[in-house]
Amino acid sequence: MKAVKWFGPRDMRLVEVEKPSPRPHEALIRIESTGVCGSDMHYFADGRIGNTVITEPLILGHEYAGVVEAVGSEADPSLVGQRVAVEPGIPCLTCEWCTTGHYNVCPDMVFPGGPPYDGALCEYICVDARFCFPVPDTVSAAEAAMLEPLAVAVHTVELARLKPGETAAILGLGPIGLLVAQVARAAGAARLFGTDLLDYRVAAGKRFGVDDAFNASQADTVETVLSKTNGRGVDVAFDCARSSETQGLACRIARPAGRVVLTGISGAEEDPFPVCVARRKELTVQWCRRFRFDYPRSIALLASRRVDVASLVTHSYPLARSNEAFELVLTFGDNVLKASIDQ
Repeated sequence: MKAVKWFGPRDMRLVEVEKPSPRPHEALIRIESTGVCGSDMHYFADGRIGNTVITEPLILGHEYAGVVEAVGSEADPSLVGQRVAVEPGIPCLTCEWCTTGHYNVCPDMVFPGGPPYDGALCEYICVDARFCFPVPDTVSAAEAAMLEPLAVAVHTVELARLKPGETAAILGLGPIGLLVAQVARAAGAARLFGTDLLDYRVAAGKRFGVDDAFNASQADTVETVLSKTNGRGVDVAFDCARSSETQGLACRIARPAGRVVLTGISGAEEDPFPVCVARRKELTVQWCRRFRFDYPRSIALLASRRVDVASLVTHSYPLARSNEAFELVLTFGDNVLKASIDQ
């Protein structure tokens, strides 16, 4: 089958690899759509996220959906022929963290597109059938692939324990930030603030439910949010940026005894953090590690059209042009929000 492999920084090539066969518990999926994730940019450009380093050619991609063509002897045969969204991370399901409901932090997680595991920039993939979620016929392949970032947004908002009528701010209005805005609005947020460094993403924030969106390179984030909240700050601050600076900004714009959820990945092994600010305010600070048990609710949100993921997919490329798609996302070209690789 055809696949796209990473060989070095900004160097991905179309290659031929062996088509996989499903093991007893697996499903063979013909991939229809793979999303280009912001976290992929660290691997694409630098070959690493923190101390997780690519050491040999690797197939990237973890946001994907497709049609089940076959299943192993122990998998659910009713999956065959169905379009599924795939929860990419496969935990061991036996360790302490898995058996206590925190499988998203399983130390033996198999995660596609993260070394040493090949990902979804290919024609076929085999995956544990228990992590394949059928989607309604009304959900397109590109939308189904967007269920992975939508699940991140759902988990982000649930970690914040956002209550109806509360205020929130979102730092970083890329796809995750824009999905967090929509989920926060669905959860009852009364007023949303949002910041980005790119004007077109600020404009996108306003389209996707952010009440007060502004360019953080043109207006000071802390001064602006505090001014608009009469010095109080927001109930919840979400960091959804690929930056080492936004964690501190989130703590500074949260109200005393407020909550901060850190979802963005800077790519650095260590980031500075304003411990003094967080302590004096007695903030609840929560890091987000992907998601857990969030696919069914994410599918329900999408199927009911309470959230719009289709409009976030602004660019589509064939598999052979994956390198071009990744370059576009890396350089924020052509007002891209989300690029997808569609087959």
